[in-house]
Amino acid sequence: MSLSRSFSLSQLSTRLGLVAAALCLSLSPGLAQAEEFTNFNTMIFVDVPAGNFKMGSCKGALPGEPLPPNGCAGGELDVPLNEVPQHQVTVQGFQIGKTEVTLGQFKRYIIATDRNELVTDEFMDANARGDDTPVVQVSWNDAKAFIEWLNKNKPATDHGVYRLPVEAEWEHACRAGGSNLYCGLRSPSAGAWHAGNSGSHQQAVGRKDANAFGLYDMSGNAWEWVEDCYHDSYRDAPVDRSAWTKGGCTNAERVLRGGSWKDETLKMRSGTRQPSTAVSRSNTIGFRLVRKAQ
Repeated sequence: MSLSRSFSLSQLSTRLGLVAAALCLSLSPGLAQAEEFTNFNTMIFVDVPAGNFKMGSCKGALPGEPLPPNGCAGGELDVPLNEVPQHQVTVQGFQIGKTEVTLGQFKRYIIATDRNELVTDEFMDANARGDDTPVVQVSWNDAKAFIEWLNKNKPATDHGVYRLPVEAEWEHACRAGGSNLYCGLRSPSAGAWHAGNSGSHQQAVGRKDANAFGLYDMSGNAWEWVEDCYHDSYRDAPVDRSAWTKGGCTNAERVLRGGSWKDETLKMRSGTRQPSTAVSRSNTIGFRLVRKAQ
């Protein structure tokens, strides 16, 4: 299918200009007032400070019942095994996308690299909501190819290196120095597009509340790929920001975080994680990038 069915290069340039202006107007500053960097593809990256945090979830108990092993007072009752044991992690500072990668930003990559084979009927149908919505129908492999293009084509003035977030970085950015259940927010509907409010499709980025680091849509809108291989628990997980890839992805699965427009609020939780193969594409799966200054 030809990319020209939906948009031309001139239309793309115009739309990207409009999207960049709209983002500047619509994304209200986060509580942290962090430094920002905007790259050649209009992607805005926000400083995330170094820190220590408890990664994963903690099982609680009903009043009067004993806590389960490694449980904690005030913990959640129904915690999946892949979110335990909760463990302390140390993360260095980095920059992360203020929003998920948008369709407009991804379209520029498709045109620049002649990746028209990505523009299938499924891609067109899933990405019919405008350039400022998160791009979906993107596999882990597709995200890595987009990253390679960014790093090869960035101007000399851009001293950063782009990559997918390590899972620990993603959760640190999501929690934003707090312990709220939904990516630094008390209410899922305040910060997330989910099955109950999305209208059955992804929505424009930056329209819900930001967390304390100034990040949007960490919960909901689109699932987000991270670098790590999937493991069914946090037993023996790294305690620093390194990606958990030791031994390779023996089950060929990577990790998705954050939930999507199609999910119930249970999937919006800060600790929720889900496996998917690196070649999987879905109308609920997108991605967000990290920029590490050299």
